[in-house]
Amino acid sequence: MMKLRHYQQGFKDGILNAWDEGYRSVLGVLPTGGGKTITFASIVADHKGAAVIVVHRKEILSQISQALALASEDLAAAGKMHRVVAPAKTIAMIRRKHLEKFGKCFIDPQAQTGVASVQTLTSAATGKDHRLQAWLAQVTLAVFDEGHHYVASGFWAKAVDMFSRAKLLFVTATPERADGTGLGIDNGGFAEVMIEGPTPRQLMDWGHLCKYDYFCPESDCDFSSVAVTAKGDFNAQAMRSRVVDSHLVGDIVRDYLRFAKGTQAICFMPDTCTADEMAAEFNASGVKAVSLNAKTDDGDRERSLQAFERGEIQVLVNVDLFDEGFDVPAATTCIMGRPTMSLAKYMQMVGRVLRTAKGKDKAIVIDPVRNWERHGQVTWPRVWSLKGKTKSDRENSDKVPQKVCTTCSQPYEAFRLECPYCGAVPIPPERKTPEQVDGDLTALDLDALDAMFAARDKANQDDNDFAAGLYAKNVPQIGHSSQIKRFRATKYRREVLRNLIGWWVGCQPADRPRAEIQKRFFLRFGVDMLTAETLGLQETDDLVEKIAAKFDKDVVAH
Repeated sequence: MMKLRHYQQGFKDGILNAWDEGYRSVLGVLPTGGGKTITFASIVADHKGAAVIVVHRKEILSQISQALALASEDLAAAGKMHRVVAPAKTIAMIRRKHLEKFGKCFIDPQAQTGVASVQTLTSAATGKDHRLQAWLAQVTLAVFDEGHHYVASGFWAKAVDMFSRAKLLFVTATPERADGTGLGIDNGGFAEVMIEGPTPRQLMDWGHLCKYDYFCPESDCDFSSVAVTAKGDFNAQAMRSRVVDSHLVGDIVRDYLRFAKGTQAICFMPDTCTADEMAAEFNASGVKAVSLNAKTDDGDRERSLQAFERGEIQVLVNVDLFDEGFDVPAATTCIMGRPTMSLAKYMQMVGRVLRTAKGKDKAIVIDPVRNWERHGQVTWPRVWSLKGKTKSDRENSDKVPQKVCTTCSQPYEAFRLECPYCGAVPIPPERKTPEQVDGDLTALDLDALDAMFAARDKANQDDNDFAAGLYAKNVPQIGHSSQIKRFRATKYRREVLRNLIGWWVGCQPADRPRAEIQKRFFLRFGVDMLTAETLGLQETDDLVEKIAAKFDKDVVAH
């Protein structure tokens, strides 16, 4: 039996405690590479009674079957085996893998525990199979891998509804959907409570995930105006047309040779035509590559994966095939040739190369399609919720603005004064407005800075000077009283804002330069600190509300 790591045991205990507290349906969140599979395999192995693990891809089916065998190997003699509910060809492939890895097969068609393909499980043939239906009726624990897929509609819901007597566990690395649908029972999903494990950053710090270098080389492929579908991601046909009109395929080969030459890579592309072109371009450049997709013959796919694991193939080019559940720790480099609006897909793609392996010091991510700009880094702190997100929520996210170093092509937070990777200092072309220097007032030329101080002083003049200004503008006497009253109210609100900005500044790290603090404020709130002190009454109140709403997040994520 495989021993769980300390955080996996804590994650398992949290799930078990949730059931003990009376929750029936639990969502478990653990980062890609953190060991979700072995953890829920352990839960299933310990379960007394019939249990099923439901998956949506044959590759994942095989890996989970192997994990379940590892979790229960010492009990095999007593009959703790498992059945596999899947097409006959898939079962034969899994039997072969068991024999290769364990010297024996752990598949038993009569076992109480099972691993099932969601497609086979919800098929008409399964509905007519009386023996299988009898077993399904006995199931008291149902685990759903890649749990973010399961919402209360379609065949996903049909699979969940088959287990009315069972405790439910949905496991995922990314409890967020591109279409915004929530995973909570009152928000379009099934979960009553969410149990979270450690973050990707924590797992890296503990040595259980690889740290990585992230490169964002330039490409002329522009996806900025590509339509987004109702499912929340880019239209595939439109992505293809952008690729055809660009040099993306050649750029990716160039970037691989520049940043990751000789490493084993997984390359994600938006469609099969582009994937085939990509593999051909790699091979023409002397890099052994193969293109795979959901329609690739099972035997060809299996042989290609085995060759990749042996290092005989350097680049696996794929279309929506290996972004979830694909476990090859030797894969070092992730190449993103497809943009995505889905945070889950993005984190899953990067996560493919973050697993640790002997001799693997770090991973490499190459992103010429600017996914970093849409989603930030996988290590950033994130607040997950069962509620889901509206389109407005997704468009107004809390992503920290980034820029790409023109020297080393790595992205970093835009408020930094220099690239943290190579030390290059970006030089603004002009210094006449706060926008040109990202709010860094120390970088403005003196005339511009003098004008801003003058505007601030005028906005905060005393009442007598303000009244004198009204006379100078020939404002009728009858209007003076109301304007002075509004001026006083605005100055008071500006004082509130000034104090709030002071508190915000005080919560920044003590060693952060003043210029970086000013830039971070500008990029966070869309206005520099001097201009903030000249805003009108409503604008001031809006900014106070905005800073207050984000204050706690800024303190945690600075």
